[in-house]
Amino acid sequence: MDILDRYKFQENGSEISFMPNYNFLRTLVWWLGLGVTVLPAVIYYFKDKMSLDQFNIALGIWVIYMLYFLFDLFFRVPVKYIFNKSEKCVYRRLFLSKKLMNFDEMTYFVNNESGTHYYSIGKKRNQFVKNYRISNYFSGSKASDRREDDYIREILCPVLIAVGIPMNQPEQ
Repeated sequence: MDILDRYKFQENGSEISFMPNYNFLRTLVWWLGLGVTVLPAVIYYFKDKMSLDQFNIALGIWVIYMLYFLFDLFFRVPVKYIFNKSEKCVYRRLFLSKKLMNFDEMTYFVNNESGTHYYSIGKKRNQFVKNYRISNYFSGSKASDRREDDYIREILCPVLIAVGIPMNQPEQ
């Protein structure tokens, strides 16, 4: 899958938009399908072999599992960031658009978490208090480094050029 398709990146004359979690959609649908097929198997096979309490615990775990994936499907995957060049504003769209910041207030940075990192944007004054993840997680593997290089070249650079932020060049 191309990096532009992975992020559903779109650039036209007046705005740049992308969805940072769009590539999880296929995996999420597979896990939801697996969860739906497991329930009838559990009911058919284990109903007579488990006590009612054990069955209720297994059913409760399944319900939590499905709610978690449905939450991701409806509230995390469809998040779209829009960088409107004409208004010089950054918007976040889930069901409704919300203005996050102006271009002159925006900064980007790399967050490190447990051996992985991702790119975020935030307002310059409170970037560590409230920030927004705009990339997938990247690890130190070769494949992840290639995906990160593609992300920087195809998505982050056009966004930073549109916003007017100079790209930090790695030291040679």
